[in-house]
Amino acid sequence: MRTFQDIKENYRFSEPEMETLKGLLPVVEPHLDQIVSDFYNLLLTIPDTAKFLKDDTQLARLRGMHRLWLLSLFQGPYDERYFQRLQRIGHAHVRIGLSAHFVYVGMNLIRQHLHRIIEMEVDPGPREGAFKAVEKILDLNLDVIARTYHEEEIRRVFLSQKLDSLLIRFAQRFTFGLNILLVVGLLGLSLGAVALIVQDVVQIAQGNFSHGLVSAMGSVLILWVVIELLDMEIDRLRGGAFKFRLFVGVALVAFIRKVLVTSLASHDLWTEGLYLAGILVCGVIFWLVSRAEAGKV
Repeated sequence: MRTFQDIKENYRFSEPEMETLKGLLPVVEPHLDQIVSDFYNLLLTIPDTAKFLKDDTQLARLRGMHRLWLLSLFQGPYDERYFQRLQRIGHAHVRIGLSAHFVYVGMNLIRQHLHRIIEMEVDPGPREGAFKAVEKILDLNLDVIARTYHEEEIRRVFLSQKLDSLLIRFAQRFTFGLNILLVVGLLGLSLGAVALIVQDVVQIAQGNFSHGLVSAMGSVLILWVVIELLDMEIDRLRGGAFKFRLFVGVALVAFIRKVLVTSLASHDLWTEGLYLAGILVCGVIFWLVSRAEAGKV
């Protein structure tokens, strides 16, 4: 962070210019009340600044503080305490939520007033030096006061970015954990599907051939779907694309297995017709989604 000495050196704010400003004090001081009055009259005409000046007691206090600040432009001393006072002014503006735009507007008005005073009351010889000294002290003040706005904005952005980064990292780790849990769940489902197949094979071995065979076909379909889902999830964890068609395939397999099971337990043609219609619809959707994911549509 730059010190006040660094700022003064960067502006080439010299001792002769400081003395020039002090010499202008008797010239400027009689006009200070008028400058303060014009300054606040301007702010009172702007809705965004007038809302801060509704209380008469507060307004009177601000007028007095503003006059003291104007005096300090020409009194000095331009040391670290002067720098800290400017910082407090900037932080006060930030704290109440006053836009930096109006700091520049106000400084422009003061600059115009001081230029007119110098033109009217300073002799042509030292006039140019007076202009330069006033310009430097105003720019220096504006620099320090406006810097508080920039520092506050940087602080807010930094905190926002830090919080965003923390939340994103947490969400990524949480999502990864859920994906791992999903993989474990699919592994459990695959073991369950294998158990169903074993159970169906046992039925076949016990002589219940037709029921066991049909049931085994449905169980194999379930195992196939679980394997596909497991492969897709592993591929996605490695950066692969999400495959929506597999979820349509789950519904399709569920309908097919239901038809196989009901064909053994019931001869209700209406029910089986509904299941077959479901298979047809899911099959069409599966085909369309597969083509879309393959880039053929």
